[in-house]
Amino acid sequence: MPAVKECLTELRYRWELLKWKRRVHRRHKPKIRIGNIAAFFQRLDALEIPYAVLRYPEEIPMTPEQEKVYNGDIDIMVDSRFLEQFCRVVSEFPGKIKVDMYSEGIRLGSGYTRMPYYPPTLAAELLAARERYADGFFTVGGAPGVFSLLYHQVYHKGLLSALPSGVAELPPAQETDAHNIAETLRRMAAANGITLPEELTLLSLHKFLTEHEWNMPYDLLCRWRKRNAWHDYLQKYMTAELQAMQGNLHDIIVFLIRSDAVKLGADAAIISGIAEKFTILDTVKLDQSAQTRVLRQTRGGDWTKHKSHLIVPPEIAVICYDPAPRMPEANDAMTHKHFNVTNMNVFYKHELRERLAKEYPENSTNFMHSSDNDLESSAYIYAIYGAADFREKRQQLENQINSTPES
Repeated sequence: MPAVKECLTELRYRWELLKWKRRVHRRHKPKIRIGNIAAFFQRLDALEIPYAVLRYPEEIPMTPEQEKVYNGDIDIMVDSRFLEQFCRVVSEFPGKIKVDMYSEGIRLGSGYTRMPYYPPTLAAELLAARERYADGFFTVGGAPGVFSLLYHQVYHKGLLSALPSGVAELPPAQETDAHNIAETLRRMAAANGITLPEELTLLSLHKFLTEHEWNMPYDLLCRWRKRNAWHDYLQKYMTAELQAMQGNLHDIIVFLIRSDAVKLGADAAIISGIAEKFTILDTVKLDQSAQTRVLRQTRGGDWTKHKSHLIVPPEIAVICYDPAPRMPEANDAMTHKHFNVTNMNVFYKHELRERLAKEYPENSTNFMHSSDNDLESSAYIYAIYGAADFREKRQQLENQINSTPES
């Protein structure tokens, strides 16, 4: 009988994993429902699968009686290296309670509208901050737990949050929150020595998160699919900020060369190829602080290898001036796919990747990332140099552009 049980469990796992993959192929999230929650978490712990319940741990049903009346869902962040093992545990505990699974990337449908639920480096911080809740399961603790809930309210929910927007032109909050979100945030912040804005609005909290480098990057916000009028307003708000920062910088493309390219010695060929097409204004070897800023403040193709758990950080930034930009063409397929691009020469990176593919067939697609327009370039440059040096460096770049004959 034990052999039969193991066989059935294995069949359930393979069927569950197949369903996940099918849904991912159709660009949907896996449907996950479990039961016997306490035993489910015990099994994850026994297998040493890193996970963390993201929100409201006090509400998780830990007895059969609580499960019967529970009508919520459980949001879980899972280390993306262990998603197949997590699926196996899911198959061992069938039930009716919905689980929304996320990770640092998008493997096996663990993202959100085909993008990471949190920027990968922030998601990794959440998993690193996990702590045991009431001897039952792991949840996100400390300051990261506060910031993750703030991020969720401001960027995931927007006007669906019970918090006011703080913007007169936007409609009032559309949802009443059983958690009394303002009180919850105040309590969590106080417990972790964090001083929140006096007035809790989406706008004030966005500014607060930006000050602490926990905001959604501009180039991610522009691509965010699950949005409402708040997201549209916030994009315009951040656009205006970047326009003020931009100064006289124009026709700029920033290339970010990832560490795997440097490790394989491909960075020299990439920089040489960039110089064939553009005027290089500055090449910056990113120190640890700059790497951290860029990872937190740029989408970077999500900074994970395609369908992989690896976060591949940027190591070199190449800031370029394009003396002969090409306007997007309305009937061009690339224009429709990459709607943020304002200079068709951005796609030169594809040509570089094709060249490199001959020598590095398995890696070249991930070797570099670039900004799509001048506003993204300004955000990247701010992250590269940091607030203290940004204005001086921007002036130097402007002077170089002005001294270029083609400008």
